[in-house]
Amino acid sequence: MTSYALAILLYLNALAATSYAQDPENDPNYRGNDPEGAVTTSKLQIHVPKTLTKPGGYEHREALFGIPPYGASLTQNVYYTEQDLCDANSINTRAGFPIRAQDETGQMLPWPSPYILMVDRGGCTFVQKVRNAQRVGAAGVMIADNTCLCSFQDVCHPDPGHDCEIREPIMADDGSGSDISIPSFLMFKQDADLVKAELMANHVVRMEMQWSLPAPDDRVEYELWTTPTDTISKDFQREFKEAAVALGDRAYFTP
Repeated sequence: MTSYALAILLYLNALAATSYAQDPENDPNYRGNDPEGAVTTSKLQIHVPKTLTKPGGYEHREALFGIPPYGASLTQNVYYTEQDLCDANSINTRAGFPIRAQDETGQMLPWPSPYILMVDRGGCTFVQKVRNAQRVGAAGVMIADNTCLCSFQDVCHPDPGHDCEIREPIMADDGSGSDISIPSFLMFKQDADLVKAELMANHVVRMEMQWSLPAPDDRVEYELWTTPTDTISKDFQREFKEAAVALGDRAYFTP
């Protein structure tokens, strides 16, 4: 890769990752009511039914894998599966909610693509669940948390055997997520329970996952993380000098 191409790639990635922290009031994705004070570049909203539409959208966590369509959105009907999606060979796309019509064999029709698939947290990694959802045609994945935040115990009802958590988990890459191209969110339990109730009552739920492309100023803001024992990135670190010089004062580097 040439230095110019690398600089362009860095610019795009940095823009996608930077938040609107400098002017939250003008940012439609500002998570001002997030219990952990998080600021994200994404928004989660429900358009159908209107009773679940929430001003400002729903609190959530973004996956650190997959390829979100920055500057765009994904709006689709949601289907809920009680399967854990941990075994790719045992996923039944003719199960789940809402209930669909039957085909000529008497089986319920598969989830109609494109769709957002909701699945419960637990059983395997986030990456494994999203990968298997991608394999069966999901355009996006909503992980329904099964554990309440301790700060929400007044409105959240924990599942049996689950204690509350101080913080929501990070949807981290387990090291194998490079093959995942669809986006995914983790939805807080008290909200996910409402969505699951609608779906299991065979009602349509239409959800929007949206991503902004923030630009708080005209600079690229980036960080470089490494460790003394990291030998794989040594060549990159040496070659990156040309890209850093090319960016000049258009970049802001945090050591």
